[in-house]
Amino acid sequence: MKINFTKKQYETLFKMVQYGYWVASDIEDNKEEFSEMEQYINSFAKEFGVEGVQFVKEYEIYDLTRELEDQLQTVINEYEEGVFRDKLAYHLARKEFAEESENHEYNQEEAFIRIMELEEKYHLHIEERGLGKLKMEE
Repeated sequence: MKINFTKKQYETLFKMVQYGYWVASDIEDNKEEFSEMEQYINSFAKEFGVEGVQFVKEYEIYDLTRELEDQLQTVINEYEEGVFRDKLAYHLARKEFAEESENHEYNQEEAFIRIMELEEKYHLHIEERGLGKLKMEE
């Protein structure tokens, strides 16, 4: 089977593969499979006019230049920041809900609504004040 891509479609696919490889390559079971696909997609970069991919003969791999890595890393950093804030709000809400549940009994629907309210509270707090205002107590 053959699939044809426009330059723009290839550029989008290229970025998707880089982001996906970055996430999936941390999982040992996927490392080789994802590495092979990343290399295959990278091998077409020159043909599609994508700057920042070079073939390193010594290692026989298609590697990204530092500049291109930095561009992609900006998106990854934004994603990680969002995930961190979401997980932080999630865990803080669950902790507060667990404490509340000691003194109040919730049915399933009430519990769901209350947890969502608490998550929203923490999301707003983090958004308005940033992480600098959070404290840990001993």
